[in-house]
Amino acid sequence: MDQIQRPGEELDHAAFARVWRRVMPEDRPDCPFTLEPSAPPALSTPASPAAAAAAPVVPCACLGEGSARDLPELERMLRQTTDDFRIYRALARRLGQGGLFSALAVEKKRQVRRLSTASFLISGKQYTAPPTPAPGTLTLPLAMRERFQAEQRAGSALLAAAETAADPCLAGLYRILAEEDRDHARRLWARLERQ
Repeated sequence: MDQIQRPGEELDHAAFARVWRRVMPEDRPDCPFTLEPSAPPALSTPASPAAAAAAPVVPCACLGEGSARDLPELERMLRQTTDDFRIYRALARRLGQGGLFSALAVEKKRQVRRLSTASFLISGKQYTAPPTPAPGTLTLPLAMRERFQAEQRAGSALLAAAETAADPCLAGLYRILAEEDRDHARRLWARLERQ
């Protein structure tokens, strides 16, 4: 991809790569952007300042300003994932259950970080989650049933968001997180079978 670099602006490739790897831990064939170093650009004569000013700035198609229309859905997914993380954390404190809720809380927190990084790359603003209501006083089997259903809904919502996302990198992230949510549901089901 051609990059436009303004005078006095230096790219911190290491910082960008670190942030990018949080969102996309592996390069995907459907993503137009990779972290592979590209060959240095060929030297050419600089364009005149008038020609440079007239050249349109093309927004980045992968987690950049060009993906701003995907922000409302991304923020909705981020709120839901943050709520899920907080519910798992509260259940882990209250019910324990051999570390299952603790492990799911850790995995949801990682999902929150990945989604909030994508939001930051698109908008340039840090996401601040609204407060989450505390989970009700459910028994352990009912809490696991409620979480099983919530994971299924979250996975379906992420797949639906992937279908409508204009940003291919964001769609890929949604698909990865949907698969993780399906795995969470399977683990809850397996634990309920052992009750």
